[in-house]
Amino acid sequence: MLRLPAPRSVSFITSINCSSRSNRFAQSGSRHAFSLLAAPVAQGSRSGNSKASCKFTTNHRCQQKKNFHASPVASSTPKNPYEVLGVKKDSSPAEIKKAYYQLAKQYHPDTNKEKGAHERFVEIQSAYDLLSDKEKRAQYDRFGAASQQEGFSDAFAGGGNPFAAGGFGFSDFANAFGGGGVGGGAANDVFEALFGTSSKRGRGRTAEPHYRGDDIAVSLDVSFLDACKGTRKQVTITPIINCNSCSGSGLKSGAKRSTCSSCQGTGTRTFVIQSGFQMASTCPTCQGSGTTVPPGSACGSCSGIGKVKTRKTETIDIPAGIEDGMAVRLPRAGDAPISGAGNPGDLLVRINVAPSKVFRRQGVNIYHDARIPMHTAILGGKARVPTLDGELDVRVPPGAQQGEECILRGRGISSAVDGSKGDMFVSFTIQMPRSLSSRQRQLIQEYADDVDGKSSRSTGDGDRSTGRNGTNSFSSQARPSSDWLSSAWNKLKGLIGH
Repeated sequence: MLRLPAPRSVSFITSINCSSRSNRFAQSGSRHAFSLLAAPVAQGSRSGNSKASCKFTTNHRCQQKKNFHASPVASSTPKNPYEVLGVKKDSSPAEIKKAYYQLAKQYHPDTNKEKGAHERFVEIQSAYDLLSDKEKRAQYDRFGAASQQEGFSDAFAGGGNPFAAGGFGFSDFANAFGGGGVGGGAANDVFEALFGTSSKRGRGRTAEPHYRGDDIAVSLDVSFLDACKGTRKQVTITPIINCNSCSGSGLKSGAKRSTCSSCQGTGTRTFVIQSGFQMASTCPTCQGSGTTVPPGSACGSCSGIGKVKTRKTETIDIPAGIEDGMAVRLPRAGDAPISGAGNPGDLLVRINVAPSKVFRRQGVNIYHDARIPMHTAILGGKARVPTLDGELDVRVPPGAQQGEECILRGRGISSAVDGSKGDMFVSFTIQMPRSLSSRQRQLIQEYADDVDGKSSRSTGDGDRSTGRNGTNSFSSQARPSSDWLSSAWNKLKGLIGH
C-alpha cells in the first residue's frame, strides 16, 4: 500500500484517476495544499514490515487468531434437493414438477399417517420450492447448501462476490488495500479492512473500520496567459460530508446504536459452502460496523445515514507553467466515506488550457511570428512584438530573411518543476507590398536595373529607357554607375523609410 505524501508536496502524473484509492491512514498538513499531477502514478504497496503473516497454516495458535478462515464443519448440512426428489441435476423443470407431484401425493399428511411422513413431506416441499425457482436453483448449483442460509443472497449478490454486499463492492475492497490488492498489505490490515477488527483481537468487535472516501473529479477552463503566469480560480462541488445535526452518527440526540442482530456485533457473517467449508463475509445488515440504528432513533436530517450532500466552493491555486490536461489535487476535499470512519477523498481539478492566437507553446518555450515590412527587412530597424509581460521592441538586422529568428532569453514560461524560465523565439515573416506608387516603382526599378548589372540611360529630363526586365525606368541624366547607385539608394531609403 502506497503511503500518501505530505499534502504540500508536488507530484506529477499524466492523467486523473477519479477512482484512485489511497490508504486509510490520516494525512497531515493543510487541506488546501495542492499537488500537481503530470505523470502516471503506479499503484504500489505500502512500505514497511508486515505486522502479521498472511499465510494460513494448521498451527493451532494461528487458527485461534484469524477471523477469515476455511475449516470443516461437523454439523449436518441440508439434504440435496435433487436426491430428495429423486431427479438428476440436469433434469428439466417439467421432470422436477412431475417427481414432486408423485412424492407429495405419496407422503401428504392427509393420506399418509405413517411416522416420519410429515417430515418427509416437508423435505419434498422445500426441495421443490428450491428447484422450481430458477434463481435459487442456480445459486444452489453454484454454492451448494450455503445458498439456503439466511443472508446468503444479500452477501453474495452480484455474481457471487462475497464483498459486494450492502454497498461494500469491489472498489471498496480494493480501497482497503490502497488500490493495489491484497498482495502488498499486511495480513493484519487485511482483516481490519474486511471485518473492521484486527486478527489479534479475535472475533470481538472493538473498533470501527476506517475507509477512505471517493475522489471528486472536475474540469476547469483557463486562458493561455493564466496557465503561463499562474492564477487563482474557484470551483463549485457537492461533496458527501458528515451530517452536521448528528455529527455523522446517524442518531438523534441522546440515542445510541444497538448491536447488530444479524452478526451479533462481529460485523461478519459465516456461510457453509460445498465440501463442508465456511466462508466469512461482511455483514450486509450493518455494513460491517457491528451496530445498527434502533427504530425511531435515526437522525431526521440524514435519515440515519450520517452523511449528507452539500454545495460548497473551493479555491484552486493554479501554478504558473501548468499544461493542458494536468490536474491540481486538493487533499481531503472529496467525498467522505459512506460507511465507517475515515478521511475524505481528494478533489482533482483537470485543467483545460485554451489555445493562444498569438503564441505557440513547446514545454517552457513560446514561439511568435512577427510580421515586418519589406523595407525593414532590407534596411533593418525595429519590430514591436507581444510577450507574456507586455509588448517589446526587438531589433531587426539589415537583410533579415524570411523565417529568421531572434531569441529573447528568459521571456518564456516558468517551469512548474523547478521554476526556471524558458525563452521566447520570434520568427520574422516579411510582408511584401501589394501595390506601389509610380515613384516607388521607379526607385525599385532602378534598384533592379542596378542588381541586373545595367544602369538606366536617358537623353534628357523625362527621357525613358527600357530596363533588362522589360519595364520602363526613368532617369534625369546619365551618370557613372557609382554616382547613380548612391543616388538611387538614398532615394529609396528616403521614400520607403518614412
